[in-house]
Amino acid sequence: MHNSSTSWGWLSKSYHWVIALLILVIVPVGFVMTATYQFKIDPANVVGARMETIHVWLSRIHQTAGLVVLMLVTLRLGWRLSSPGPGVPATLAAYQRVLAKLNHAFLYALLFAIPLSGWAAMSAFGEAPTYFFWLEGLPNLVPKVALTAQYGYSFYAGIHRYGIYTGGALLSLHIIAALWHQFVVKDSVLRRMWPLAN
Repeated sequence: MHNSSTSWGWLSKSYHWVIALLILVIVPVGFVMTATYQFKIDPANVVGARMETIHVWLSRIHQTAGLVVLMLVTLRLGWRLSSPGPGVPATLAAYQRVLAKLNHAFLYALLFAIPLSGWAAMSAFGEAPTYFFWLEGLPNLVPKVALTAQYGYSFYAGIHRYGIYTGGALLSLHIIAALWHQFVVKDSVLRRMWPLAN
């Protein structure tokens, strides 16, 4: 279960891959959810009622998965601090080690910022509940304010949206680096996080 100087333990691996799978669900569901909203608010659209039902279920899936990621990344960070794992390979150049650490730090920060900003946006909007599984109307993270307020829905939604774009870029770099380690450098970086590897 515990991490070692050469490999991540099964708990760290579980956190990593479950979060990765949830992200694969959250992102496309979020984009489709956003697309259905235009039908939901258009009373003249003949499929408005059906789109509203779809929108609510997509919202429930997106928000629930986002809050689960928030909980899991909190647990993962706590576990990582209490059970340090293998560091960045010493064979890398100094600038590569710095970039790797910065990429991981920013990914962690975004895994907190993205779900929290989404929750804050819904709280500031105040016209629709925040879902968590079967629960509706979670406590507001920020006060409900007018849409035109400086720190209203648009402010938090902007953080959420640009956080997703930034996270996508950093995640792409993370994946490219893992594949580079596996197929070019041919070291153990990817293998030590691979679910079935010892």
